[in-house]
Amino acid sequence: MTKLGIITGMVFEASILRRAATALPAHARPMIICLGFGREAARAGASEAVSQGATALMSFGIAGGLDPALVAGDVVLASAVHDAARALPCDQSWTERLRAGLTLRTIDAAIAHASRILVTPEDKAALRAATHTAITDMESFGVGEIALRHGLAFTAVRVVADGAADAVPAIALKAATASGHVDMLKSLGGALLHPTQIPALIRLGRRTDAARQSMRLLADLGLARSFFL
Repeated sequence: MTKLGIITGMVFEASILRRAATALPAHARPMIICLGFGREAARAGASEAVSQGATALMSFGIAGGLDPALVAGDVVLASAVHDAARALPCDQSWTERLRAGLTLRTIDAAIAHASRILVTPEDKAALRAATHTAITDMESFGVGEIALRHGLAFTAVRVVADGAADAVPAIALKAATASGHVDMLKSLGGALLHPTQIPALIRLGRRTDAARQSMRLLADLGLARSFFL
């Protein structure tokens, strides 16, 4: 029997999955692990899942858009995950099952690894030109590395939060902690100190809310209805 391990970079992503997983009997619930954002945290989370018996690994969460056609809330099923040197393929039969079972609009596309959050449209355009990918995140490549090391099935399901033309305000970056939390006091304090960034912060909040709605739908379809495998 396949045992699924799902790795997220942000605590709120893991919380969405855990809420949906309560609809499943205990023995059927996946391992949902969040050790923070970034490649090393994702590698550690995936390794922990494997040590607990995971036989398939999924990266799940929000992503930055690189393809200008993508908007907040769009769901991407990864075909592969790229870093600067190589591409790790995702399990195509798993992708096909996801596409058929989720019964909502999805996009098959490649993901680019980023070592940091890309904050400007110029940063995103440069990464797209270098990798020819549609979205970017900081965790999927690390999860894929562990899956490859152990010969396990791997996929990534990511939802666009900020689009290719969207800038991420500096105060939002400072509020994100390495452990995957969002420090609301820092966010509020940053807004008070830098009021000119408030409109961009509001726009980012709205886009992230659209991504959250898509993730909730994904979790309900994928976990509660057992379509993630």
